[in-house]
Amino acid sequence: MSTLEVAIRVVVPEFVVEAAFSAPAGITVLAGPSGSGKSLTLAAIAGTVRPNRGRIRIGETLLADAEHGVHVRSQERRLGVVYQHAGLLEHRSPIDNVRLAVGGDVVAAGEMLERVGASHLRTKRTKTLSGGERQRVALARALVGSPAALLLDEPFSSLDTPTREDLRRLVRELVTERRLIALLVTHDAQDVSALADRVVEYEPGRTVAASE
Repeated sequence: MSTLEVAIRVVVPEFVVEAAFSAPAGITVLAGPSGSGKSLTLAAIAGTVRPNRGRIRIGETLLADAEHGVHVRSQERRLGVVYQHAGLLEHRSPIDNVRLAVGGDVVAAGEMLERVGASHLRTKRTKTLSGGERQRVALARALVGSPAALLLDEPFSSLDTPTREDLRRLVRELVTERRLIALLVTHDAQDVSALADRVVEYEPGRTVAASE
């Protein structure tokens, strides 16, 4: 089974992060204070930020290697990403938001919406969806193409407690049944206790420890 391997240094204006860890199938939580580099690490894995040094790979697939000029485009990395704000296309229906992520396949999109408990939303006006409904659609969009890994950046932080609990259960079920590599950035101790198979600890600008 594939493992995500990260060993990078990323430099952005007025900040540097050095991250090194392995993430096998299951949920790896990136934990630490705000501004320590967790989301920047996720952006480098997603391909929206280019590492200045080091490499990122999933199994035998190299996603980035700064020394050899390798940087696979984000849309070619086969990664599903869910952010704190769902980032849905407001002028498109939920089913359209999901099918556009899988080459227009309406059947696959509908099946994925059903799996995340959102089939009843498929033709709703996206702008009318609640925060929890938006995150279900965003999760369906992230998973519909059978990604090699799932990246979750504070996906529950703006939700009320019952909705958070429901979505935690859903994420755990999906990761387990699909044997996914999942990375979760969170500041919430309940997220960590409910979901973490392993934890990568950050202090400002670097990873410092990993535990299971």
